[in-house]
Amino acid sequence: MFLSGEPHRNTLPRYVALLVANGAVSYGLITALAAGPFPGALQAKIVAETVLFFVNFLVQRDVVFRRRKRATATDWDAYYAQPTPTAHLTRRYTTAVLAETLRRYLAERSPAPEIVEIGGANSGFIDAIARSCRASRYHVIDSNAYGLELLRERPAGPCPVELHEADIRKDPPDLGGDAVLSVGLIEHFDRIGTREVVQAHFDLLRSGGIAVITFPTPTWLYRAARVAAEAIGVWRFHDERPLLRDEVLEAVGDRGRLLHERVLWPIVFTQRLMVFERTGR
Repeated sequence: MFLSGEPHRNTLPRYVALLVANGAVSYGLITALAAGPFPGALQAKIVAETVLFFVNFLVQRDVVFRRRKRATATDWDAYYAQPTPTAHLTRRYTTAVLAETLRRYLAERSPAPEIVEIGGANSGFIDAIARSCRASRYHVIDSNAYGLELLRERPAGPCPVELHEADIRKDPPDLGGDAVLSVGLIEHFDRIGTREVVQAHFDLLRSGGIAVITFPTPTWLYRAARVAAEAIGVWRFHDERPLLRDEVLEAVGDRGRLLHERVLWPIVFTQRLMVFERTGR
C-alpha cells in the first residue's frame, strides 16, 4: 500500500513501534469511551478504531513508510574544485595500494604496460602508478570536462598521458590496455549502469590484461561514517550506493577471473578492491 523504497531494516522498527503505540492508545480510548459517552465496549471500540484508522493511515504514510528522496547526482565540478579536506590522506593510501597491486600483477605480463584509468579526471594516481609499473602510456577516460582540464594543466610526468572525454557506456575510445582501473566509479550508477561500466573495463583490455576495480562496500564502518557525514551535512556523493561483491562478480560474469580482493579499511568509507584477469570475449 505504501511504496517507500526504504529497506526493511528501517521500516520494520518504526512499524513495530507504531503497533505497540496503537495498542496502548486503543486500549486507553476504549476504556475512556466505555466509561463515558459510549457505555458498551463494542460501541466504544468502533469509535476508537475508526479514529485510529485515519491516524494510522497518516502516520504510516508520512513516518513509517515515508518515501525516500531520490538521490541527486554528485556535483563533480564542485568536488574537483574543492576536494574534501581528508581526500589527500585517503588518496595517499589508495595510491600506494594501487601501485603495489598493479606492479605485482603486471610485472610478468608487460615490462612497459599501457594503463587505462576510467573516471580519472583530476586523477592523483598517475605519476605513482606510471613510475611504479614503468608504464609506456597512461590513458584517462572521463565525461567531466572540468576535471580533465585540471589534469591537462598538470606538469609532465614519467610517461605520456592521453586524455579522452567520453561516456564509457556510450562512446568508449578504441583502446587495448594491459591494465584498466577505476577508483570509486561503478557505485555512482543504478544496477544496470554499474554492470555496463564494469563490462567496459574488459572491453578496453587486451586478452590476459588486468582490471583493478575499487568500490565502497557496506561494512559497519562505512555505514556509521556515512550516517555521521550525512547528519552533519558534509556528505557530497548523493548518488553513491555501496555495493556487495556478488553484484560486481555477477557484472563481470565470464569476462574475467578473480585473482585477488581485499577491503581497504583505513579509508573509513571502506572500499573493496578486486583484481581480475580478462579471460572471456
